[in-house]
Amino acid sequence: MNAFLGRVMPRQYEHRLKLENAAAEWSRVVGPVLAGQSAPVDVSDRELLVVAETPLVANLLSMMAGNIAHTLQECWRFEIEKVKIVVGRPPLKSQGRAYAQPKSSPVWVKEEDVQNLARNYLETSPELPEDVVESFARLQAFFATRFGGK
Repeated sequence: MNAFLGRVMPRQYEHRLKLENAAAEWSRVVGPVLAGQSAPVDVSDRELLVVAETPLVANLLSMMAGNIAHTLQECWRFEIEKVKIVVGRPPLKSQGRAYAQPKSSPVWVKEEDVQNLARNYLETSPELPEDVVESFARLQAFFATRFGGK
């Protein structure tokens, strides 16, 4: 089932989920003092973007970049090749998220996309129940529409 789920979910979703987990425990990664003055905000092409409140904090985090990448790999299997530090205003910690969520608007999924995906899943994994396949197809269509691509 996990292999099937891995095929269905877009890679960006996995990175966002790992980013949120790391942000929730950022003090475990960089320590409580630096965590209070910084936050991971984005990940793209194995590059983690971290916002630091001051140039001093940014410099300290830059020196810790290798340790940050190692801790993320060890704790969350989050493969980071580069840590980019910028000076700015980190998101509010009380939000409990690594990045500010924009207000979402409804996402409309085309029924024909769902049916095509379900048909493909049934061909490749005929042992799965039809309701599960339809749910996965609907979920993948939603993510493809909401986040684009696979």
